[in-house]
Amino acid sequence: MRIFSNDQEGFFVSRPNRFIVNAKTETGIIRAHCPNPGRLQEILLPGQKLIFQKSDNPERKTLYTLVAAYYKEKVIPLYSASANSIAAELILPVLHPEAEKITPEQSWGKSRFDFLIFTADIKTYVEVKACSLVEEGRGMFPDAPTERGKRHISELLQIAESGSGAEILFVVSHPDAEVFSPNIHTDPSFSLTLRDVSKNVRIRAVSVFCTPEGEITVKNFNIPIDLKPVELLDRDTGAYLLLTTLESSKNIMVGKLGMINFKEGSYLYAGSGKKNLSKRIKRHENRKKKNLRWHIDYLTVKADRIRSFPIYTSKDIECSLAGEMVKIGGEPVPEFGSSDCSCSSHLFYFEKNPVENNRFQEVLHRYRHHMMY
Repeated sequence: MRIFSNDQEGFFVSRPNRFIVNAKTETGIIRAHCPNPGRLQEILLPGQKLIFQKSDNPERKTLYTLVAAYYKEKVIPLYSASANSIAAELILPVLHPEAEKITPEQSWGKSRFDFLIFTADIKTYVEVKACSLVEEGRGMFPDAPTERGKRHISELLQIAESGSGAEILFVVSHPDAEVFSPNIHTDPSFSLTLRDVSKNVRIRAVSVFCTPEGEITVKNFNIPIDLKPVELLDRDTGAYLLLTTLESSKNIMVGKLGMINFKEGSYLYAGSGKKNLSKRIKRHENRKKKNLRWHIDYLTVKADRIRSFPIYTSKDIECSLAGEMVKIGGEPVPEFGSSDCSCSSHLFYFEKNPVENNRFQEVLHRYRHHMMY
């Protein structure tokens, strides 16, 4: 099965908004439509090689559509809508050999589901989700918060309770996926809901292999579903990285550390929340006036932008995480946030945004998915 044509290849430059990608090609910079609503933060990094399909409509504002990316020596399809075509042609007939009829786009209540499967005994509603995030052998969905996705699985539970069959199918676009889990770090609410409906709603994950020419084959029809990581949300414990951005240099008084000159750029702070991790992070993200308890409070109230990266884990990794920031090029701010440990610092300066660095992404995924327990 072919899901796209490889009409142009180029290298990622920027993503000015959710729907547009700029890329450098042999003929210059092109502006392409991005049909994937996810963050794709581990894929859309400067210099990442991408695949584009040319539009047949000469009047379209963007001549090309982003359809895939080369990532870790594999081709990752990025056109989310193609997951339904793959499911219809390659997956559902195999998973449901007893089906008398498979029809697309079926309504139930106020929603529409991707497929309705008729058998002699029961009707089964199927919702299909495209999963492009695979790290450390673990496929994960979603890679951006999705209220729509949460609503779909809640309604699948209602369908199951009404007597019909209900199934959610994750089409994982990376052949190296060995297990599938909900993405607890990106969307805790979706993850908890998926766990809660799992007794009544069938969860399936299938991995596919894609060639640079857009040819798709199924790699594994039965990827194991691992819901155990959701338990870490119940405990609400772990560590975090906090990215603060200063658009200009600032002199800031930081408690007993005194006056510190913070240069223009980005700062990564490694912290932990052994209890109520989510509340700790929410407090840091609040830039309004608050009681200044920790060193990081003095910086966050002055920051121009703040972004958090939670790491749910039962292990004590805060100091180890801080050490990793030096390895990826961070410049320590002496004694900042490390008054109760032997580390030289827990805050690190980066001239450029470290999130756009492959090494940062590798550290983040390794700690999130290899150090949970």
